[in-house]
Amino acid sequence: MTSSQKQSRLYQAVAERLAKSIAAGDFKPGDRLPAERDLAEQFDVSRTTIREAIIALEIQGMVEVRIGSGVYVSEVRTRTKAAPIEMDIGAFELTESRLLVEGEVAALAAINATEEDIADLHRLLAEMNKANAKGDGSSELIDRQFHERIAICTRNSAMVAMVEQLWTIRNRSPQCVRLFEKSRNRGNQPVVDEHMAIVDALESRDPTAARAAMRSHLSKVLDYLLDSSEVEAIELAKAKIAEQRTRFGRRTSL
Repeated sequence: MTSSQKQSRLYQAVAERLAKSIAAGDFKPGDRLPAERDLAEQFDVSRTTIREAIIALEIQGMVEVRIGSGVYVSEVRTRTKAAPIEMDIGAFELTESRLLVEGEVAALAAINATEEDIADLHRLLAEMNKANAKGDGSSELIDRQFHERIAICTRNSAMVAMVEQLWTIRNRSPQCVRLFEKSRNRGNQPVVDEHMAIVDALESRDPTAARAAMRSHLSKVLDYLLDSSEVEAIELAKAKIAEQRTRFGRRTSL
């Protein structure tokens, strides 16, 4: 692995250090790991890196993520040295890459898209809307077809290959698969309006607007992933605040 690859896999180093601590008995079954912000400070990394590391440990069966409570040890390695954790590209860095690449893809597509291309994209949006209503997960396949269709609109085979590869990674990487599964479980589906804004910009032949619409869409995907990977006690905090508001509202109505 090159030095640049090592740098891009910070979360792997964090996950392996946590795995070693679990194997060494520093954290026992049922123990709650330190809070996300504390781990970020301890390892001097971002909170998204910590989340990627936790997902990797979850896939390995070493921890259990309890939404609204925290991360708990579910398994202890019997060996003193934990085995290296094999990892792939994480969902955050993948989506950041998509944001950069597909933003430019959309800009070029706005210049080269034909009326037939636009009609195909409208058809896919109609299918996406129907699939969302079914809630059977089929809208994810349509989502991929939509983004790859925009790449085809560029008339640039290199861009088509890049977008196809990014989606292949998304569906192959255990880290990506797990986090997008969490997002689906929270009710997140492809948002038709966000995709429609991209098509509107393509139809207007406006590269700047197309780039902005694509980047806005994928920035929101990042937000959905961040929400889905939150392991602090936010849900409990929200419930407590809502309860306090209700009590306060009753008092003021007396």
